[in-house]
Amino acid sequence: MIKQYSFFAYWRKKDVEFLNSLGLKEDIEEGADVFLIEESETYNKIIAHYSKKNSLFSKTKLEKFSCVFTGVIFSKEELDQGRVYDLIDTGVSKGFPLPEDTFEDDIFTYDCRKCESGKKQKAPFRITKPKWKKNEVNFTLRDRDFIFFKKDFFQEVLAPLGLKSREVIIHNTGKITEDVVQLIIPEAKSKLLIEGTTYDREKPCEKCNIKQYSIQTLDFFPAFENKFEFLICKTKEEFLGGRRRIIITKTFCDLLVKHKVIKFNTNHLTPMVKVK
Repeated sequence: MIKQYSFFAYWRKKDVEFLNSLGLKEDIEEGADVFLIEESETYNKIIAHYSKKNSLFSKTKLEKFSCVFTGVIFSKEELDQGRVYDLIDTGVSKGFPLPEDTFEDDIFTYDCRKCESGKKQKAPFRITKPKWKKNEVNFTLRDRDFIFFKKDFFQEVLAPLGLKSREVIIHNTGKITEDVVQLIIPEAKSKLLIEGTTYDREKPCEKCNIKQYSIQTLDFFPAFENKFEFLICKTKEEFLGGRRRIIITKTFCDLLVKHKVIKFNTNHLTPMVKVK
């Protein structure tokens, strides 16, 4: 697992010369600029160079200098060893549900509108009729914890596994689409062992006092408290914006990879902590 950091500052000419001399993947420009870097010897050199303990830096402090931990990248070996994964993303996003200005209240109810906690779907999604690319079988919308599949693919591949679907409406006609369904993802039968982990760093909502968790990939994903049988489920816990994380087993992961719904890499998957 490799940690990633984001550096930001209003870089001066001498800073640009120093940073670009390190052979970063991207050239840094003078003025406000940001770049990502993996934890490495180069990262250590930058930290040392701009450390507050460095007297030169103390005298000529960079404006708005910051270093923020942004996430992690997992190795092929770490992914291979996983038996359960947090499904980060599937397919391509085809924009927002419709109508864009009211869909959140048209489709969902909330326990708290401020932090969007307790979000529950009350009506079908309304979308523009999708244009399918060759071999494309699924897509997402703005809310990436909702997944949509080609109806034929769902019936042939997913329905035999016991999974259920929900109808989707073409917005400008108000009719049920003939070739798209929304996958119904059941809720997990166990809570996560998430308290005190790196994901547990958000403050409770000021209005409802409900705690949500970080949406970023900050470590191996926390394990469930108790074992239960599933192929795909959504966490009981909520993450920023009222989002639930989608958890899949290795078996279901292999199926999605086989049908090119996802790629077996860290952009799509976060392995769950193994329970000893």
